[in-house]
Amino acid sequence: MGQPAPRLTVAVTSHVPHLPSASPTAEPWDLDADIGAVMVASWRGSANWSDVRPMLVNNRIGGVLLFTANFGGEPYALREWTDRLTALASSSCFDHPLLVMLDEEGGAVANVKAGFAPPWPLEMAALGPDRVRLLERLNGEGLHAAGVGLNLAPVADVRTNSLDGIIGARSFGSSPSVVAPLVAAAVQGLHDGGVGATLKHFPGLGGAAGDPHVAIPTDPESEAQWSAVQLPGFQAGIAAGADAVMVTAVYVPGLGGGDMPAMFSSSVVGRLRTQLGFGGVIVTDSLTMGGVAARWSLPQAAVLALAAGNDMVLLGNGDPTYEANAVAAVRSAVLTRRLDRTRLHESAVRVNALRDRWGRRVIPCRTPAAA
Repeated sequence: MGQPAPRLTVAVTSHVPHLPSASPTAEPWDLDADIGAVMVASWRGSANWSDVRPMLVNNRIGGVLLFTANFGGEPYALREWTDRLTALASSSCFDHPLLVMLDEEGGAVANVKAGFAPPWPLEMAALGPDRVRLLERLNGEGLHAAGVGLNLAPVADVRTNSLDGIIGARSFGSSPSVVAPLVAAAVQGLHDGGVGATLKHFPGLGGAAGDPHVAIPTDPESEAQWSAVQLPGFQAGIAAGADAVMVTAVYVPGLGGGDMPAMFSSSVVGRLRTQLGFGGVIVTDSLTMGGVAARWSLPQAAVLALAAGNDMVLLGNGDPTYEANAVAAVRSAVLTRRLDRTRLHESAVRVNALRDRWGRRVIPCRTPAAA
């Protein structure tokens, strides 16, 4: 996950007006609240708040992913943004906190440029699990103080391919026996510090050549190889209580992904529930990474991601108007039964539980009494 991608010149779905309730929305659930809950917005550092604010409010967005470009990297400036977002959720009568997320893995992948940011995971690995847990506790405490609820870390990938173009020192190492206990320690440390933890990048990028920000890579591993190498880190992180697992854009034919990237493959995403017993939030990697955006528009990608079983989608484009088009496309897909309404609600319930656990509490909105 990197900076929001620039807007691409692609055909986009026009805004879908709110339609009268039909059978897909006959359940006693608020469709717009459920859709908004599972969306994570981002915007470029140059974006105007006057454009961002209505996108968040009108679509009842549940999560925001901030980057250094949004706040300059300083903890006090990040806190100013999280205060603003918390106040927005309260004044707009959101039923749940707005969950602020950040990439703070360590090393150069640290959007807050502060002393609490840990070193590269590969450097931490030499220190052992206890020290990793301590460093991540300090990281979590710093993020919590700045108003962040969910860290998109730790990296659980085992790096085994020298042609890997994205993981590198972001991984704890090349051996699953080394990586797994360190992933668990990182999850525990972030929890100790007061923030949620996200395992990434399922089912693993460390064995693939290339970088999904450029083109979707292919991991040729067999299921047996994957189970022996990449799986243990995710198992350990889930056992340690990870709140979310991020599924990425990598072709994994050995896991039944076929010609779809993992995050758009129900057979791959479904392994988190059936094989790993994960009951938390499944979140996509950015839907506008270069490899994904070359094949699908953002509205198309948002629908595909939810259809595959992801609970939460990182829109990642940076253009509030284009991200709103993706929200509208999901609504249209529900109303036309291309997306299952019950499953969407189940995803929203999981996401809202995450928001309630790690989001900053807002003052409940009271409807004025009738005159």
